[in-house]
Formats: sequence, structure tokens, C-alpha cells
Amino acid sequence: MNAAELTGTYTYRSFLNRQEMVEDFNKLRFAELELRLATDQTGAISGELVFPGSSDSEPLAMDIVGRVSASSPLAFTVTGKGRTGTPIADFHYEYDGFVLRRWESGVNQRMTLAGTVLRAKDHGSGGTLARAGQTASFLAVKRDG
Repeated sequence: MNAAELTGTYTYRSFLNRQEMVEDFNKLRFAELELRLATDQTGAISGELVFPGSSDSEPLAMDIVGRVSASSPLAFTVTGKGRTGTPIADFHYEYDGFVLRRWESGVNQRMTLAGTVLRAKDHGSGGTLARAGQTASFLAVKRDG
């Protein structure tokens, strides 16, 4: 696999790393977003992580930058930061991931990225303060075309 194959649009989901069993799977939800990635021949990654929004407004997004490593399986590290002048301008997250194995006998498999995410900086304030240090696991499933 080469870095260029990471280019595309993904359905991104992250989950809190809770050790106890939960009756409601939504108790594990950290985020569900759209991840758009592009890579170049040097292994640089750019893109955006887009938050769902209303159909009549521009959705919020974090800009993504990072690198692909030359490892096997293919691994990557990216940083996501909220755009200046938006309600998420103070968002800063770090992502470390890799491409999951493609099974030779698998049926209806999709390219899937997996890894961990770290909230690198506090954001929000008062009752909506989200403290730095929160971690979660993520999966990002590549979409068609």
C-alpha cells in the first residue's frame, strides 16, 4: 500500500475508552464526522474534519495536516485545528493511526483507518469546558469515489 491510497473521504467515528460494559452504545460516542484527506508524493497529509451542519450554513471544520510513515502497516500522524473566526477556533486534536489489514477472503471490506485521538488543548468555557488530555479511539471508513 502507498500513501496516495489514503486520499479520499471517510466516515469518521471516535469512541470513549470506557472499560465497563454499557447498555447504550451511544455512551461511548465521542464524535461522528466526515474526514477528507489528501496526500502528496512526499507523504504529507492535508485535509479537513467536517462537523455535521444544517443544510443552509457552512459546516464547521478543523484543518488537518500531518505525515504518512513508511511503515507496514501504513501509519500516519496528523493534527487537527479549528479554523480561525469559527466557534471551534480553539479546538486542537492530535491523531495517531494506521490502515487496518485487508483480509484476502474478506467480503465487502472497506479501507479503514484506526487509531487514537488526544484533545491537545482545552476548548470551550464554563459548563462547556472540554479539558485537554481526553483520549478516544477512532475508526474512519473510506467512502466510494
